[in-house]
Amino acid sequence: MRVMLSGSALAGPWTARMMGDYGAEIIKIETPKVGDTSRSGPRHPSGIVPKWDSIDRNTMSLELNLNFEKYPDAKEVFVDLCKQCDVWVNNIPGISKHGATDELALEANPKLIICHTTGFGMPENGGDPAYLGRPCLDTVGQAFSGLAAMNGMPDGPYITANPIMNDVIAATMGVVGIMIAYYNMLKTGKGQVIDNSMYETAAYFQNYYWAIQLNGGGQYQRGGALSPTYFPFGNYQAGDGEWVAVGVFGANLWKKFVALMGKTVEEYSFDDTGVVGANPEKAAEMDKIWKAWLAEHSAAEVEKIFSENKIPCSQIIKAETAYKHPHWVARKNFITMKDHTNGTEIIDFGAAPHFNGTPIDYSKYQAAPILGEHTDVILSKVLGYSEEKIEALKQAEVVAASLVTK
Repeated sequence: MRVMLSGSALAGPWTARMMGDYGAEIIKIETPKVGDTSRSGPRHPSGIVPKWDSIDRNTMSLELNLNFEKYPDAKEVFVDLCKQCDVWVNNIPGISKHGATDELALEANPKLIICHTTGFGMPENGGDPAYLGRPCLDTVGQAFSGLAAMNGMPDGPYITANPIMNDVIAATMGVVGIMIAYYNMLKTGKGQVIDNSMYETAAYFQNYYWAIQLNGGGQYQRGGALSPTYFPFGNYQAGDGEWVAVGVFGANLWKKFVALMGKTVEEYSFDDTGVVGANPEKAAEMDKIWKAWLAEHSAAEVEKIFSENKIPCSQIIKAETAYKHPHWVARKNFITMKDHTNGTEIIDFGAAPHFNGTPIDYSKYQAAPILGEHTDVILSKVLGYSEEKIEALKQAEVVAASLVTK
């Protein structure tokens, strides 16, 4: 599968990146001499930007101006790219204003799958004109989707879920939409446009909470680190100061939990309305028993004891811990790639999920490209342009002079 990407920051590029991780060929269009905003960010001591190497890994960079009014010859390049691609991923607002329209793309390739990621949706599928076309970044999408209302301490500020959760959710649903549309294309021979809005995808991921709140179940109450519904369910500090996550849900797990606390279900009954039913005194008693037990055990001990009793539990894992953790190591979760600017080796997370029939060849993974690194290769090998034509496009500033890819 060949994917044309016109996008910056995260939602669009991450959609393409996930496809590239599994073998799709990604052609990223970047504005000459400007490039993606993600090319800047926290730097490695060598000067490289690890974030950039990760977000746009397995991608080829084509410096191309998509303003057909200012660069008329760019229209031909865009049309030819559409003819050679299976998918077009875009998250640049208003890209059609300068000529790169869906109609032009589908005329060039009726089988093309087009995925537009926006903040509030496209007018073709309805919406309040006051919202359609509004700019949107991750924190704004989380706020409008209702996701922010579910995060934070009960008496504290609303929290934006990290890492850039709305962008990642939108990107994931973009891939899902592309696969659905591509399957439909295989049956009908027709491509289509996907309206992938950030706020709707985040709202979709909140699953049954909408049904609870809109059907008499009451408003969601933020519990912070702890669930407002189940107990113990959340993050707790153990006796050694480290943190552990525990999830007890259902009669069977509750029975095991109270036994570990030295109690019985007869003393602390379970029902579907809460861990200890509607008896707040019993709930308060068990909370004290649980906290006292935690204080006597380290986080590692809690994880060991609970896991041995088949109760879901894990210590809070951070990056430096994950990189050396025996399970992560055995799963080969981390990979290395070489930065294209100076050859620095960087560490990155691999891919998920795993497949038993199509294993991932990490040896082929490439860190993100230098701006315009593949311009000549794409124009010559993908589009079949002659050296003379490529030079003419450079002179007209339709494309930028570029490096020859390794």
